[in-house]
Amino acid sequence: MPIGIGVSLEGFFYRLRSGDIFYAKGVTHPEGYAVAYPRYVVDLAGDRVDRSGVRYRRLGTLEEEYSYASSRYSGYVRLDRFYCREVVLVPLSDIEHIYNPIQRARELLESTPEDSVLADVRNMVLDLVEATGVKDIGVSGSVLVGLHREDSDIDIVVYGIDNSRRVYRYLSEVVDKDPRYRRYSADDVLGLYLRRSAETPIPFDQVLKQESRRVLEGFFGRREYFVRLLKYPWEEPSYGSYVCSKLGKAVLRLRVLDASEAMLTPCRYAVEVVEHVDGVRADVVEVYSLRGRFAEVAREGDIVIARGTVELIETLSGEMYYRLYLGDRDDYLVLES
Repeated sequence: MPIGIGVSLEGFFYRLRSGDIFYAKGVTHPEGYAVAYPRYVVDLAGDRVDRSGVRYRRLGTLEEEYSYASSRYSGYVRLDRFYCREVVLVPLSDIEHIYNPIQRARELLESTPEDSVLADVRNMVLDLVEATGVKDIGVSGSVLVGLHREDSDIDIVVYGIDNSRRVYRYLSEVVDKDPRYRRYSADDVLGLYLRRSAETPIPFDQVLKQESRRVLEGFFGRREYFVRLLKYPWEEPSYGSYVCSKLGKAVLRLRVLDASEAMLTPCRYAVEVVEHVDGVRADVVEVYSLRGRFAEVAREGDIVIARGTVELIETLSGEMYYRLYLGDRDDYLVLES
């Protein structure tokens, strides 16, 4: 089912009346709002310029995005019991323009690329569509909003569980076999490690091990790519279907029972606790994250060590269970050596 313009869904971007550009996060949003964070902000000294001549600066980290939203858009920041934390809720009425990633992908497929970035993005999208038959593939990031540079990466989103699995199977078959697709080399992983280590403090050899398993990020030709596999909104619990309570931080040793949604965003691992290493003691049954760096890490049967926030989920039907949320600074998920 194609996704229409105006949907609040990860991969979509929004230009507000202020000119700042936000990106949607997650596939579950309250009616009338988008959970979204600032990515490109108007700045006279910014190094990115749109077609109308407006200059933008790209915010670099999630902390920087949240800080900017808190100071400039404090009315958007709310503590929400479904998300179990403060989130940035952008009223749809404050959005001046919606950037639709599927529409952008179709425009690229039907046009002649204006530069090498657009040519590379078009070629990868075309290959995925032709190889898998999946239509709900979109182009996100700087290319979507017209602020890309020569060194920009390929940012692709795929919607729907079945579609996502088809694309994932294809990438698993071609990465490091088809000369166009390759995983990160050790040097590439070092750069990735340096960029992420401040937020996700895990050893370099662990990052190297994790990246050897991944196919959702790597290189297409000479250009870096990132693919996010997303559910349709109706494939995730609807907003308000449960409430969530934070219980505190924990470090847990876990056995992975089911990793069938490990490649999706949000990613989930069904787990059982092997050992409570530190912090809150709770029998968590799920590891959950909205951040792509925690996807594709573990497989069924693996023993992992994870640091995150223990959350109690209470559904409208009365079910209660504990999950471990990963996504805050210093959270990690590592394979036991």
